[in-house]
Amino acid sequence: MATPTAAIPHLADAALRARGAMADQDLCGWDPYDALLAPAFRLPVLRSRWLPRFAAQQVVLRSPVNLRPLLRVPPQRNAVTVALYAQGLSDLTVAGLVPVAGARIEVARCVALLEQLVSPGMHGCAWGYPFPWEGRRHRMPANHPTVVATGIVVNGLHHAWRTLGVEDARRLVVGSAAFVLDDLPRAAGDDRSWCWAYSPTDRQAVLNATMKGTRLLAQAVDAGLDDARALPAALASARFVAEHQDSDGGWRYAVAGDPRTWRDHFHTAYILECYNTYRRLTADSRFDDTIARGWEHYRTVFFTEGDLPRYYDTQDGPLDATAVGQALLTLPAFGAENLGLRVAAATVPLLSQPDGSFAYQRTGRRTTRTHFMRWSTAWMFAGLARVLARSAA
Repeated sequence: MATPTAAIPHLADAALRARGAMADQDLCGWDPYDALLAPAFRLPVLRSRWLPRFAAQQVVLRSPVNLRPLLRVPPQRNAVTVALYAQGLSDLTVAGLVPVAGARIEVARCVALLEQLVSPGMHGCAWGYPFPWEGRRHRMPANHPTVVATGIVVNGLHHAWRTLGVEDARRLVVGSAAFVLDDLPRAAGDDRSWCWAYSPTDRQAVLNATMKGTRLLAQAVDAGLDDARALPAALASARFVAEHQDSDGGWRYAVAGDPRTWRDHFHTAYILECYNTYRRLTADSRFDDTIARGWEHYRTVFFTEGDLPRYYDTQDGPLDATAVGQALLTLPAFGAENLGLRVAAATVPLLSQPDGSFAYQRTGRRTTRTHFMRWSTAWMFAGLARVLARSAA
């Protein structure tokens, strides 16, 4: 059997090709959830009625054929895509695959784009998605800020600042803390332990979302935030997630009476990565047991014997590009670089496409090849770059 490091040249080529596929489209593209950007949904009968909007969104999402050109859905530039690109490019400098000087210029341009994409009307820097979407329990207008999108963007900015010294990235990280502290309501909990809401206008108790708020506050303090509320708030939200860990170490997607109690790969991996960053930046060891049990659960149940990420903890589901990309980010954070290389080597041949992009999902022998810039290529690019950077280090 070949050693994991034997795959590095092939993975480096895949990462560089993914970078090219993203840059060639100026970081713009389609998204699994962008169907409501179609002009038809501006008509009065479809503009506000939940059922036809939700149904159409699901049909377009699940179709093996890309219906967006037919529906005239325009490609969009998503702040999460831009941040993941900047994060991955920073890691490629660590891996020695791109020159630092050129990467710094390109990342600075990404930071400028992110500043332009900030959602207006908030106390702090915050980001949403450039399309409206309908959920079973909530409705999000286009560009409405969420702690999930903001947390992913800030993570990319923090990494770009730490890796390449881009000062404007640091400034945006610091500026984002006010969004969490002053704009997000508490969805559940008490003064000692609480869950940040998903957005300023809902009360969803989503565990990976509130951990992104925890990580963001720790990153903002690391970047120079001077606000005495930040670390106690980060601790309170981290405590809430620890209190809602299942006995086997896993986490449900949502709690507090929310019926969305599934346990999937990438949301579990988000929580672990956020905990790891919080612990590293704050030197707070009180969640060591929580993290250890979560890691053991994740490592034990979320990978097949063939090193493919499983979608759910109890069944395989589709091979999903975001799940793969996030696995490649989470595994090195816990010292499992070799497993990360094996996962990358097993999945890249199944999801990569001739133009350097990555397919959305593969179920059995059927592959949904629509190029979703954020969901598939950006996450795979960031994950591959991280594995390569950690392997080089």
